[in-house]
Amino acid sequence: MTVQTDSDADRARYQFQILFETAAELSGARYPHKILEAFLLSAQGGVGARGGFAAILGQSEFQLMTRSSLSKSLTPEYAKVLREHLDALGEERKSSFFVPSLQGELCPGKCELLLVCPLDDGQDGVLGLEESLAGRPYDENDKQLVAGLGTLFQTSLRFSLYATRVELLNAELTKQNDTLDRQIYHLSALRDLSGEILRVDMAEVMSTFLLTLLGHFARPQGLLLLHDRTSRQIHEISSGLKAKPGLGEQDVGRLFFLCLAGVREKHLQPLQVEPVEDMGGLAEVALGFAPDRGYLFMLRENMYGVLLLGQSLGATVPAEDGLLQAFVSQGVLHLKNADSFRTIMSLNDDLARQNEELRRTIDELTTAKDHISMLEAAGRRIAGIVHSKAESLTRVRLFDFFLILVLSLGLALAFNQQNPRGIVLIEAPGPEIPFVTLDEALELIAKEDALLVDARPREFYEREHAQKAVNVPAQLFDLVYMMQMTAEDPERPIVVFGRSVSRRYDRIVAAKFLGRDHERVYIVKDVPPLALDGGAQ
Repeated sequence: MTVQTDSDADRARYQFQILFETAAELSGARYPHKILEAFLLSAQGGVGARGGFAAILGQSEFQLMTRSSLSKSLTPEYAKVLREHLDALGEERKSSFFVPSLQGELCPGKCELLLVCPLDDGQDGVLGLEESLAGRPYDENDKQLVAGLGTLFQTSLRFSLYATRVELLNAELTKQNDTLDRQIYHLSALRDLSGEILRVDMAEVMSTFLLTLLGHFARPQGLLLLHDRTSRQIHEISSGLKAKPGLGEQDVGRLFFLCLAGVREKHLQPLQVEPVEDMGGLAEVALGFAPDRGYLFMLRENMYGVLLLGQSLGATVPAEDGLLQAFVSQGVLHLKNADSFRTIMSLNDDLARQNEELRRTIDELTTAKDHISMLEAAGRRIAGIVHSKAESLTRVRLFDFFLILVLSLGLALAFNQQNPRGIVLIEAPGPEIPFVTLDEALELIAKEDALLVDARPREFYEREHAQKAVNVPAQLFDLVYMMQMTAEDPERPIVVFGRSVSRRYDRIVAAKFLGRDHERVYIVKDVPPLALDGGAQ
């Protein structure tokens, strides 16, 4: 399990580094063909694809194209088929998405992964990747990496296209247009955001993102909320409010429900940003200000976010909506990177803590082994003395038997005291644990899906055990519980069973489950493991 955790952490750290380096590279790119080339190389290297292509698809053909040396040529016929398929979707497309229906023989080079990034003016950015060099299918982590790169590609390409338009207008016009100046300003803000948010702390990223957005779009008030439904953690950042809203979990859940009711796409995907079109219902939540714009997004499964902005200080123009959408999408990507890095650091901390516990256990076992060796040596010396004395005697006296018995008992007690697996001679009083019969245990399993726990040592469990029984030895309880049972429902019944000789293990394990806040813990009374299912596993 430690090797798998290291592999997953290294892979997540590697993908995070690719996103970081691609964002830095694309932040300074101004020409579409450079952006296409960087996008293709980052995606192909990130997932280990054999080849691929990246292109800008217009109304009828590929207007700009780049490909790796291993990929086949892109034909006008393929551009026409792909254009017809995208037009047939018949829905507003803002965020990047995968097109599984065109994978296989129809795509050039038999690409296994096809990503479409909607652009402006009816154009689409297209990325096709061939099969992996390792010969494995692309998993969800690969798709998330490609989707993240697609968001960077979409934002950078939009910036490039806007920058190209600005250069053409500046060459033809002598008088600057206020709307164009505003677009340039906001696009510069978007580029500055990519250069500034190079942090990994979630609170710092949220604060920088919100303050940068409010400053560049002239909005004095704003609120950014993240809600992790798995851990029930709420991250809240606000600016320009007289008092911090201090929303509780119930208020946050209600706010997210009202925002979800106001968006067009109800089923959110990771890194997808949806504008809240209907803001009327938000008046029911005490936010401290009247929001003018709202965006709902999803960082990962069970982690949602909402961004609410107040009224603008100046007049707004329709062109700002697309720029604001792109700005929010870029910020969501940085929030996702910060969340991924936090997950990696948490896994590293858990691994370091487990290694430290393992090291202490090894030290304790080594110390106990040394003590046992000393006692064994002392025992051999005493046995030699006793043997020599016995040989010198012509007859055995009752006192000799008594002396041998006392010495043996003393050595046994000392050996048991130093042995980590020694037997507890005086059992400490524990909680009262109810006993159930075989019929009562079978009824709990059938009606309430009770968890079967075999408390015997591992060697007895491997010899024979009941079906669906989980082996939880008393010595390894904490490790097994942390790895397999942290998500168990505390109200689910737990039936601890074994033979009569393992009654001590049954009581210890049952008491430890009670210490973990499991209320319904029972011990089966003198029933062999195989009696619970009628056969060995």
